[in-house]
Amino acid sequence: MKLKIASYNISGGFYNDEDKTEYLDKESATNVDDRLLKQIIETINNENIDVICFQEIITTERIQYIESICKSTKLKYYDSYELSKNNIVKDTNCGIAVLSKYPLEVIKKELFPNPGLTKTTSSGKTYYLFDKGYMIVNIMIDDNKIKLLTHHGFPYGTFDSTAEENIQVFEFFDEVINNNNPDIITGDFNVEDIMSLMNNAKISYIRTVDKVTTVEGKKLDDILIHKDKVNYSSKVLKLLSDHFMVISVLDL
Repeated sequence: MKLKIASYNISGGFYNDEDKTEYLDKESATNVDDRLLKQIIETINNENIDVICFQEIITTERIQYIESICKSTKLKYYDSYELSKNNIVKDTNCGIAVLSKYPLEVIKKELFPNPGLTKTTSSGKTYYLFDKGYMIVNIMIDDNKIKLLTHHGFPYGTFDSTAEENIQVFEFFDEVINNNNPDIITGDFNVEDIMSLMNNAKISYIRTVDKVTTVEGKKLDDILIHKDKVNYSSKVLKLLSDHFMVISVLDL
């Protein structure tokens, strides 16, 4: 059985406008820009994607961002996990989500331990690190259950820190992976050399993408599969977000 799965950080639902203003000091838009939303729908349909995992997707109910994608694609099943305020579009929240052609069974949603980083920008404003987390679902394909873990990692670099300085977060995440043994792990890891930070993941999983996935030339987004499932192909699509969409076709 083949499964076509994608992962995409959509930057709070706003397109990458090449604005060089410091990220944290960008003013919030008052409305959702639908150019990215339309492109997401078009790409899902053109690529015939079976499952897609989003990071920084708007979860505020009145916006109906997730619902709009489901109505315009074959991805009729979904669940989401609201994590924080969305600093790109005013008065909205965002988080992670899984959209699927197949029924979903939610197993767990949990926050990562927040290291409490802060940053004071040149404007004099002080910003605090938003919560991040993960969710685990079973994807029900006929008589098979595919266990999927998707997540969004902390942006350490934005707060003048590093992953290595916050190793406790990765130790926690590695234990989650070890305890739950997912078939697939997706998300914006927000670190390039993820396998060097998590021993259990390094032993049991393969990076299927391992390519540049951001406009800054970094390898932050990936789809990991268990080493028992070694047949795959992958590609990266540069769309309107500052992250690229990563897609893998897995032979399960």
